[in-house]
Amino acid sequence: MQQRGDTAAIVPTTPNVWRAFATIGLVVAITQIGFFLTSAALPLYLRDLGAPEGRIGLEVGSGNLAALFVMLALGPALNRRGPRPFITLGAALYLVAALAMIALPAEGPVTLFRVLQGIGTAVIMPSASTLATGLLPNRPATAIGLMSSLNSLALAAGPPIGLALYAAGGATGLFLPAACAAALGFAATWLLPRARPTHRARGFGFDRAWIPLFVANALGIIHFGGILAYLSLDLRARHGPNAGIFFAADSVGVLLLRAPTGMFVDRAGSRWPKLIGIAFILPGILFLGLSPTPLTLIAAGAGTGIGAGLLVSGIMADLARLSTGANRGTALALGSASFSGAFFVGSTFSGLLYTAGGFGAIVRFGAIMAVAALPFALLSGARGASGGSRPGDVGDDRGSTPVADAPVHGPHGA
Repeated sequence: MQQRGDTAAIVPTTPNVWRAFATIGLVVAITQIGFFLTSAALPLYLRDLGAPEGRIGLEVGSGNLAALFVMLALGPALNRRGPRPFITLGAALYLVAALAMIALPAEGPVTLFRVLQGIGTAVIMPSASTLATGLLPNRPATAIGLMSSLNSLALAAGPPIGLALYAAGGATGLFLPAACAAALGFAATWLLPRARPTHRARGFGFDRAWIPLFVANALGIIHFGGILAYLSLDLRARHGPNAGIFFAADSVGVLLLRAPTGMFVDRAGSRWPKLIGIAFILPGILFLGLSPTPLTLIAAGAGTGIGAGLLVSGIMADLARLSTGANRGTALALGSASFSGAFFVGSTFSGLLYTAGGFGAIVRFGAIMAVAALPFALLSGARGASGGSRPGDVGDDRGSTPVADAPVHGPHGA
């Protein structure tokens, strides 16, 4: 049984709220560029280092497996220590991994440092989302949507730029700019607002009502693990278009939908965004089964990106509303963990599928999983803004005791 309580509510005056929010967004965008520059090019780098194609999915997915285990412990840590130190840690791990991939160009070490990247990813986004929902406690879906849009901005720019950098300058041309972005993001984390929790959930703070959301999230995005691991390799082998076209279109779709979906969910609930999201994801995946052209890649990316923007926004908003300030860190960390776990399973299993049936087998697997997500999306849901906050939630003044150690956190902060 979870204990209801609250985390430190960050309650600056309205201009300071948006100033603090913009700072979080800037840190997320810069730091995540340090990761996303490498994401699409890493399979090519591993192949050029001699890694067998069937093993690349596992090696790329190793970061997601590491992220999964880290996120299981991250939730309670966020509940107890607050999010800022974990964002700083994630940026530092990105920096170390990028520099090490230049210094040790071999399959084993690169896979190891991919694990470090995965740990960095595991701590940054749940921490940033937890911090953002503290700034907009009565509009958690809007806060998560805006924050995720900034992450999607990095995702939109990173993969195509990373592929171009790798084609032009090899490993150094790719990982040195990634290291610079990570270093800049690390320095910027010291500008983030700070907050200390006052009441905490006992134990892990888990709520069984979250389970359908985790399953819907995992099944709805498992396709992307295989796409990330094998689309670049498949298109290069077929002398097809640049895979960056797909990743850019996907990210722009997510970017355009996350923030508006969050605002809609705060007002009207999440069921329709989740269902429409799956309806977009399915044809997006199937477009990748067609002969690859720039147009089919754009259509596929738009479908998967718009769908993910709707589905994931609805799910993360539900998790924010179905948790309290005492266990919201756990809810959002486990939501991200379901994402990382699906990426690992998708990329690893796709290695077997690619060896046996080519990229078409990966497409069919992803489509089946998207359909399987539908009933779980229907099973879950939280009320919109009209439903109000749960008692004891962040920003709910029934028994809350905001505590902050930065000047902008109190109602009199400047």
